[in-house]
Amino acid sequence: MKDRMKQKLETFINSANEEELHVMELVMDGVIRKHSCQNNSYLGGLLQAHRNIINDTTYEMTIPNTEIVQNALQIVHGGITATLLDSAMGSLVHHILPDDKACVTTEMKINYVAPGIGKELRCIATLIHKGSKICVTEGKVFRDDGKLIAHATASFFIINRNLEELLSK
Repeated sequence: MKDRMKQKLETFINSANEEELHVMELVMDGVIRKHSCQNNSYLGGLLQAHRNIINDTTYEMTIPNTEIVQNALQIVHGGITATLLDSAMGSLVHHILPDDKACVTTEMKINYVAPGIGKELRCIATLIHKGSKICVTEGKVFRDDGKLIAHATASFFIINRNLEELLSK
């Protein structure tokens, strides 16, 4: 496996332009962030997500606006904006749950209102309702100039963290 990876990287490095090399560096940095536990998932590492728990009802997540997250128009891809919203709102719910519980997204509604441009995106997630089976949240994504680019609401189903128990149902 290591020899295959070395060969692929060498072939890529020898034929890539500067932009492609920069993007590959971002990808490698993301994997390293996950490997070194700076992020909990490869996706979080790839997005270079930074998390900040403001309080039990508010959570902040920021990502830089890099080539990795942009579409062909050089604006943040809508799916990345949706991922940022889902990740921030879901992380907020995970934060307030007991250790034996987790949550999964059951519904999310997004309104995109402005293009994702600038140096970074900041998502603020807030808790609207915490029930015993469902949590409802709101998320807003802002550009670094403070302009709102997307607004969402989402519902999260609370589940037991024990995978064996989940699979038996």
